[in-house]
Amino acid sequence: MAGLTCAVELERRGVDYHLLEAGERVGGRVLTDRQDGFLLDRGFQVLLTGYPEIRRLWNIENLRLRKVRSGAMIRTRGQWVCMHDPLHYPWELLDALHSPIGSFMDKLRVGLLAFGSLSNNADNCFRGNPQSTLEYLQQCGFPAQFIELFWRPFLAGVFLDWDLSTPAEMFRFLVPLFSFGRVAVPDQGMEQLPIQIERRLTPGQVRLNRRVVKLEGTRCWDQLGEVWEGDQLVLALDGSGADVLLEEPSELEWGSTCTSYFAAPVSIGGGGRLHLNAENGRDSCIQHLICMSDFAPAYAPPGQHLISVSSLFEKPDESDLRGQLREWYGTAVDRWQLLRQDYVTRALPRIAPRPLKVSEGVWRCGDYTAYPSLNAAVASGRKVAESLGYGPPR
Repeated sequence: MAGLTCAVELERRGVDYHLLEAGERVGGRVLTDRQDGFLLDRGFQVLLTGYPEIRRLWNIENLRLRKVRSGAMIRTRGQWVCMHDPLHYPWELLDALHSPIGSFMDKLRVGLLAFGSLSNNADNCFRGNPQSTLEYLQQCGFPAQFIELFWRPFLAGVFLDWDLSTPAEMFRFLVPLFSFGRVAVPDQGMEQLPIQIERRLTPGQVRLNRRVVKLEGTRCWDQLGEVWEGDQLVLALDGSGADVLLEEPSELEWGSTCTSYFAAPVSIGGGGRLHLNAENGRDSCIQHLICMSDFAPAYAPPGQHLISVSSLFEKPDESDLRGQLREWYGTAVDRWQLLRQDYVTRALPRIAPRPLKVSEGVWRCGDYTAYPSLNAAVASGRKVAESLGYGPPR
């Protein structure tokens, strides 16, 4: 996504360029496959509509966004309990106040945190403060019980970090986006994001199946032995891959996750809300799950539902998954068909900002240069294009 954004900005400036894509399709980690009438994103992915870069780059109407139902279903003490969201659905205020998830003061703290975050943005959040998200939540007055019941299972899925050691800067940046924006997916899958950008590029500028294997200044070689040279070279790949090409030691750490997709004849309920496991935490093979077709019907064929099950750390065995799901949803799980498991080892980079300029004429872009998110990836591609010195867009 960083490379595509950089290419779009160069296109706007009338700059001659080539975009070398290692895979068969553009998009990097943002891809969608079609299987038996289902749309399967490469791992559980969503778009935050409040991202500052979104409306600048995409035609939102053409994406036909399908929004996740705000709030959550939380598994605790042997049952699913609904945590309502009165910020998006004011008519749910009374239900939210009477919900057993948290005390009145916990809910008040959530509201104060949300409204106090309205001025938060990337410029004023990311200042290099080492405080962890867990420490920040404790500083805000949230008791351990509420952190374990809601914040930890929710944020572990966002950060791929059960310990909540992710810098609080990232949490502060995301609070207003979750509180006042929406979580959504394009109607035809997340790959519509790179597809829409690619359509804006001049045909022939993107070369597929061209994995770069060697660099020398602003010259590079692909796996076919062809040499590519330009005035400028931009490395738009994940941080670990960039370090290998630059022959630099890589200390970049990654969060991993596995998404298991099931086809089911009926929904798991919840009205399209995210289901969080707050019952057996780190030791469970399931961190969260959601019925994608409840809010994005095109993700499943008629008469079927697509259930996305997310696990942290490693790829779980199907038998372990079914055992946990059967405990929650009964023998109906026996009729679910496992479609695919996506184990993404480099899903999210840990925050360790890198400068965009590597050396004279050599640049890098990607979310690892700032903070892990689609917004950071896109912003980095734009900033590199603006820094190359080719002037303003035409």
